[in-house]
Amino acid sequence: MHLSELVARWKKDPRGTALQLNLPVLLLERLGDGAESSWERTGAFFVGKQPEAHDPPVFFVEKVPRTGNAFALGVTIGRVESNDIVIDDSSISRFHAWLQLDPKKGWMLCDAESKNGTQLDGEPLTSGAKVPLRDGAVIGLGHAALRFLLPQTLVELLKA
Repeated sequence: MHLSELVARWKKDPRGTALQLNLPVLLLERLGDGAESSWERTGAFFVGKQPEAHDPPVFFVEKVPRTGNAFALGVTIGRVESNDIVIDDSSISRFHAWLQLDPKKGWMLCDAESKNGTQLDGEPLTSGAKVPLRDGAVIGLGHAALRFLLPQTLVELLKA
């Protein structure tokens, strides 16, 4: 889903949309310096169209049953269709990282030994180390930058 679609739903039914927004999201903000011109389909499952700055894709942070993904530790992110969140860009590994909800610490991010690394707010992560996510954090995966938003922050964004 793209942000424009979510905004359209909000305009039609703000209350109903707000009630449905009970999951964090990742907004694909950019593909990195010069990456817009290098966007390429890798042959994996392609979700939507090439990202545009004014209408970023919105990925809900949830396990997706359609993937057949047996990774039970969390919500997987990568460029192939077996991931819960698919970003079809050659700078992103097939299985790049995962997000996990820790009952005591909140949402955590972990790099899955990705080729181009994972960053949190510009700081590189050690592969396999789980780090806490804060609302509004920027996750770097290869050339991609995604903003992590909790549901209440997304609702505030839609209100604006």
